Amino acid sequence: MAQHFMKSAAMRDLTVMDIAMMSEEQCHSYFCKVRWKSESAQVCPHCGSINRHYFRRQRWQWRCKDCNGYFSVTSGTPFHGHKMKFKQMLLGLMIFVNSANSISVDRLSRDMDVQVKTAHVFAGKLREALMTTQDLEPLSGVVQIDGAHFCGMPRFGRRRKRTDRVIDIAGRVKEKFGKEKSNENERPPRSRTNRINWEKRKNRRIVMVLRQVSPIQGQGAERTITAICKSENQVDALSLANRFIAPGTLIMTDENPAYSLLGDQVDPLTKKRKWHHQTVVHSIEFSSDDGVNDNQCESYYSRMRRWVKGVSHRATPKYLADRAVEMAWRDDTRRVTLGKKLEQLLAAIFHQGPSLWWRGYWQKHHRAEEILFQA
Repeated sequence: MAQHFMKSAAMRDLTVMDIAMMSEEQCHSYFCKVRWKSESAQVCPHCGSINRHYFRRQRWQWRCKDCNGYFSVTSGTPFHGHKMKFKQMLLGLMIFVNSANSISVDRLSRDMDVQVKTAHVFAGKLREALMTTQDLEPLSGVVQIDGAHFCGMPRFGRRRKRTDRVIDIAGRVKEKFGKEKSNENERPPRSRTNRINWEKRKNRRIVMVLRQVSPIQGQGAERTITAICKSENQVDALSLANRFIAPGTLIMTDENPAYSLLGDQVDPLTKKRKWHHQTVVHSIEFSSDDGVNDNQCESYYSRMRRWVKGVSHRATPKYLADRAVEMAWRDDTRRVTLGKKLEQLLAAIFHQGPSLWWRGYWQKHHRAEEILFQA
């Protein structure tokens, strides 16, 4: 049996141990190499001059030879004005990359030896960079679409509903291990009728996911686009398809009525059917005999649910879009080595600019509201 890529030595081209053995100078050089593709030449963010500028070792800064402006490798990025050491930041980046289902802020603060507030903002900046640099070019080939419910879930009550029925223990054992099963000995359901409990449904959100399937059999999905909606409806589904799916694409969905109009759309340029739509009826089967399924969407939701249940233990609407994009990035890079994922994440940070949502977060400079898809 072939070894899984995640267990291979090729996956471990750069590890936490490698970074732990690096010096502060080596970590600083790594940042420079990723940002400027060079360890000797730098780009001045003030005037754009590319040169070997004057380096101020004690301040980890350069002075531009042309405009005399001072800058560092993190100038004009989310890490602008940082107080952490470069080795500390690089370790935090690698720990974030190395977590399959994300990492809790408490765990990250312990691993980086920083305050929980610092770790919270640090991780938030990484997700913001992934959001602002994600590839939103239209998907093509075979695309699967689905929606799943997150946030706003009422919890089960502490007590079960009253019943006058006597539970037959022997009957339950026979029912469970016997050949024939009946519903006579079912336990009564727990109540959810508390009004405060049901008020939680106001925060109910649907994570819509569109996944482009790789043409190579067995490789799964290769690119993912996500959106947050308040319901799984025809208006949002059609608008998502028009914006993120190229004409001529084969779309696979389940039997939800929200996707019933996808196969009826006409391309105004060619006057032909815009997309080919195939449906799998989940009440009957997970995959049709012809191979119609949305298993790649379910794979993505599996990772999302593992994050909710095993890492964060909760999900809130305000930052659900950030988490959805993070999980999409983790799923799309599941066959990428650790070193390349680290470079990809660091490149996204350097391409973003100063943080809009997390700079001054603890001084109450928060994002105003959640990011919902606008049809």
